[in-house]
Amino acid sequence: MRRFLARCAAGYVVVVAAIAGFAGSARCGVNDPLPIFSDGSSSVEVLMVPGVVKRARLETDFLCTSFDPNPVHIGVQIFNAAGVLQNDISAGVGSVLNVGFGETVTIGTSGTKALLESITIPVTGMQGAARVVATSNRVRCNVIMLDDAVSPPVALAALGTGVRPTAGPKPAGLPLPTFAGGQLATHSVVITGVVKRGRMETTVFCTSLASQNVDIGIQIMSPGGVVLNEISTGNGAVVGVVPGQTITVSTTGTKAFFEDQVITLGGVAQGAARVVTNSPDVACSAFVLDAAVSPPTSISSLTN
Repeated sequence: MRRFLARCAAGYVVVVAAIAGFAGSARCGVNDPLPIFSDGSSSVEVLMVPGVVKRARLETDFLCTSFDPNPVHIGVQIFNAAGVLQNDISAGVGSVLNVGFGETVTIGTSGTKALLESITIPVTGMQGAARVVATSNRVRCNVIMLDDAVSPPVALAALGTGVRPTAGPKPAGLPLPTFAGGQLATHSVVITGVVKRGRMETTVFCTSLASQNVDIGIQIMSPGGVVLNEISTGNGAVVGVVPGQTITVSTTGTKAFFEDQVITLGGVAQGAARVVTNSPDVACSAFVLDAAVSPPTSISSLTN
């Protein structure tokens, strides 16, 4: 067994084992302290983004503008589906230093034909989440998922901080379900505009920001408001989601994404989805997309 040192989010060092020549990685996640920049400057969180993708021709770009009169450092941390940090801002990977007032930097998970990236973060195929950090809270960002191979991109969709569940059932008249492990859902949030028609389907990405394991489920509601899948049997639910993990649940399988769960449905035209969980510390993004091709020829983000 060989041991090596890896640097985590806050710049502290973790010892990691490598067995039979395989280089492991430090498990650095979303609940770690905020990182330091390469010059030793501390950071604040600007936004947390669920649903970040780098798969084949799909990638994610972060466009951030500083409104601070003083020079600002801006960085993006990428976390894979398991919640493991993929880049080290303290080593200068994923950060731009000394951004001036009014300046915009573009940080991408790869280069694109459509946009000019200030820097790119060398990550391989993944779905997960990202955290934008800076040395000032006077930074504003927009995040987009796009086709990196052509201009204009075949696929383009906006990402944000996602929806967050709150205590109790939403809508109030619809009781919360029990998960397969016996845990009762305690929090919920509704996402309207869910579509499953022909090649069009809906995908929901949810990232756990909790410090303990949580259960997360997606209930699909028909146009008449009837719940079409049973969370208690595991249809549309993932139990024991670990801190920092991002799960992907779809109404059908897709060419573009990897699904943890595909919800079995008798059929739905246009309706709504309800995210149910036993923790408020969950953030979810949802997309309607063409499920048959990658990159999808049609994709749009949903909000609540």
